[in-house]
This record gives sequence, structure tokens and C-alpha cells, in this order.
Amino acid sequence: MQPTLIEIVAALCALLLPSHFVVVDSYRPPACTWCAGNRGIEYVTPVGVPIVAAESGEVTFVGRVAGVMYVVVRTPNNVLVTHGKLGSAYVRPGDRVGAGFRIGTSSGNLYIGVRKDGVYLDPNGCGVVGKSSQSLVPRAKLLPIHSWRP
Repeated sequence: MQPTLIEIVAALCALLLPSHFVVVDSYRPPACTWCAGNRGIEYVTPVGVPIVAAESGEVTFVGRVAGVMYVVVRTPNNVLVTHGKLGSAYVRPGDRVGAGFRIGTSSGNLYIGVRKDGVYLDPNGCGVVGKSSQSLVPRAKLLPIHSWRP
């Protein structure tokens, strides 16, 4: 089941994205399920710096996939936020974390991806930018709604 526009906007409005790292590859939705693209945002970071959770929720996965360390957080409204390319992880599955909670360290890169009901979403869609949960700056993105006709 595809998420509705309202679910997408509501799901991302509290996302804490790093503003102090350089974006090296932005979200690029693939043309098809198996097509090339970037299903998240990739940042370059100093090696070993703390990485914090982009959203509050329960840690559902911590581990390596193809040699790359990932931490996945499930939000209360069932959005999965993936933090990847970590150097180390400080959390375990089942841990509860808040946005801005330290979850690991950087390997020199950071990937942030967002999924709702198996659909990848642009993390920039309706997020906030800040260095900590106390310095959040709201950001909005206007989305067209084509289903209404006069």
C-alpha cells in the first residue's frame, strides 16, 4: 500500500538532518525498483565523529550488510530511518533513541535513508536541519496535489 501525501509529510516533519556535513550525493529516486539511483542522502564526514539518530524511535537493526555498518530506527508512525556507512554502533536492536541521540561514529561517510511501507522517500521532503535537537530550524517543501479538480 502506497503512503498518502499526508502520511509522507507527517512522517518526515521531525527528521533531524546533519547541517555540519557536506552532501556528496543527494536523493535521486530510481526510475524503477531495480534501477540505479540514490535512495537517500550521502554525506562526507570526518572519521570517528559522533553520529546521532535523525528521528526518535526503536532501533530495529544494527549490523553489517556487505561489510557496511547500518543502524535502522523505526519511528512511532512506522517510518524506517536508515543510518549507514557507520564506523561503529553504540546501540542494539530494541533500544529506544531520541532524535539527536548518539548512535555511533562515522567511517568518513554517512548515509541517511527513509522508507514508509517499503517506499523510499526523499529525506529532504519535510525535515529540519540542525546540529542538535535543541537547534532545529524548520524547513518546508511545497508539494503539488493533482487529485483535486474544481
